[in-house]
Amino acid sequence: MKHLIKISDYNIRAKKENANEDLMQNKMAVLLQLCKKKDRKAQRELFNHYKHKVYELIYKSLGPKFDIDDVLQQVFIELFKSLNYFKGQSSLDTWVYKIGSKICTTQLRKKYRKRQASIVYDSTQIDNDKNLNISEKNYEEEQKELEEVIYNALDKLEPEKRIVITLFEMEGRTLEEISEILNIPLGTVKSRLFHGRKILQKLLCNYIKE
Repeated sequence: MKHLIKISDYNIRAKKENANEDLMQNKMAVLLQLCKKKDRKAQRELFNHYKHKVYELIYKSLGPKFDIDDVLQQVFIELFKSLNYFKGQSSLDTWVYKIGSKICTTQLRKKYRKRQASIVYDSTQIDNDKNLNISEKNYEEEQKELEEVIYNALDKLEPEKRIVITLFEMEGRTLEEISEILNIPLGTVKSRLFHGRKILQKLLCNYIKE
């Protein structure tokens, strides 16, 4: 009897979750149509719905040295301009990530062209970092230093590899999702992820050993 009750409770919860999901999808569909008509209130609501996710994507993709708020604005300007091209063949989440990843990749390419492309293992810099007295630092300082080291390593990656690393390692996206977001073959995603990881392992080998 208890077993039957548990199954019944599970079915009720599942129905509620499905109903809530359907309600959210219907709400987003209506919101999307209003945004296409340039309804300012609807655009603001869509912005508020996605701004934190997009902000996280931009920060993880570009690092702290970029003007994140400026790039965030660029993403949503492009998003609202391109909404008429959204046909619903993929989820709206995927579409938003597609636009965000496109803008981030463009920003990375600009930065990449400004410096001499050289993917090297800078042992001097790593050794200098290791000689710092870690015991005298608090947790926040250690985390900030580690973040800087990681983003310095990511800066040495080609933009196409870096965005794949970001989506997979930091955003937790599957290979199939990345393929859809970036509109590239699954094999290309796997190749960029493999080679990007190899470069990062070389750049961060001392920290990985620790």
